[in-house]
Amino acid sequence: MIIHGALDYGELARLGLRPEEILDFSVNGNPYGPSPRVYEAIANVSIDRYPDRECLVLRQAILDVELAEVDLPLSAVICGNGSNELIWTIARAYLAPAEKTAIIGPTFGEYQAASHAVGADVVDSCAQLEADFCHDISSLCTWLTANRPTLVWLCNPNNPTGTYLKLPDIFCLAKICYEINALLVIDEAYHHFVFPYDSDGESHSAIELLSTELQSRVLLLRSLTKDYALAGLRLGYAVGSPEVIQCLRVVVPSWNVNGLAQAAGCAALADRDHLSTTLTQLGEERQLFFQALSQLGCRVIPSSTHFCLVEVGDAVRVRRDLLTSKMLVRDCSSFGLPQFIRVATRPAHDWQQLVQTLQEVL
Repeated sequence: MIIHGALDYGELARLGLRPEEILDFSVNGNPYGPSPRVYEAIANVSIDRYPDRECLVLRQAILDVELAEVDLPLSAVICGNGSNELIWTIARAYLAPAEKTAIIGPTFGEYQAASHAVGADVVDSCAQLEADFCHDISSLCTWLTANRPTLVWLCNPNNPTGTYLKLPDIFCLAKICYEINALLVIDEAYHHFVFPYDSDGESHSAIELLSTELQSRVLLLRSLTKDYALAGLRLGYAVGSPEVIQCLRVVVPSWNVNGLAQAAGCAALADRDHLSTTLTQLGEERQLFFQALSQLGCRVIPSSTHFCLVEVGDAVRVRRDLLTSKMLVRDCSSFGLPQFIRVATRPAHDWQQLVQTLQEVL
């Protein structure tokens, strides 16, 4: 079973808790919610009609807003029922039984699950606690050259560690993958959450790779559910060369993105002010939250994002005790880190309660 954050409704029922009572620090989305335009848009969706199976309007909005810095055709983008669906789509399209896939970890569990589901052999290179979970790029490139996988999974910024590889390092990995004929899948679900946030500043994306000769061996994966706060609707997209995207298109089911999600995505993308305002505010709260956690005497792993790892000893116990106080954190045992919890920034009146309760629990 794949372990994730977010509410487990069965668990809450067993504990006699209601979902609306819980302060959820276990998910890494935008805690300020979606743009008001989203609610207006979904209220006007005709749910008696099939949605556009090609997501034409949504894909064009993605090109115009999210990918405006590069000149890409509509055929370079495909949408999915959350980026999670696209992870499994990529595995079906590019992996076969006994083929080797490489995972740069510790990281999101769906890469391994999807790879195993198609029978692929998984090798992984896990960063170490002693290095604050930062990878040495030279060693990583040597490891990839030695293993010669068909496909490489990289989450950047990484979940759960919050570490972030900048563009020169990504170029090194992409070049190695090009040389060994491997597809580099870069999951950029949190690219808007690299702080300090600057809506007009340096891009925190590897999108430039798609303007180089390396584009044939690079696929970017993004979520619209986290930064735009659409988790309940499930919406993500992949961007790559038209040839790579076509390989995915043939294994994606028809009507995989429902009409509500398509309308919500277009509305969210159109409201850039909401995204900018909420992420700027989140950046300010993040700094204060992380400082307060450090003052508890816990080891807090340096993070480029709005979530971080906190060393608490017995993560299972700490999660359980916090949940009885109606606060949910991510127990990181499933990442191979049983001494850590992962917590995401929420507004001040929420995170202050967590810090106080965590102090009591510890």
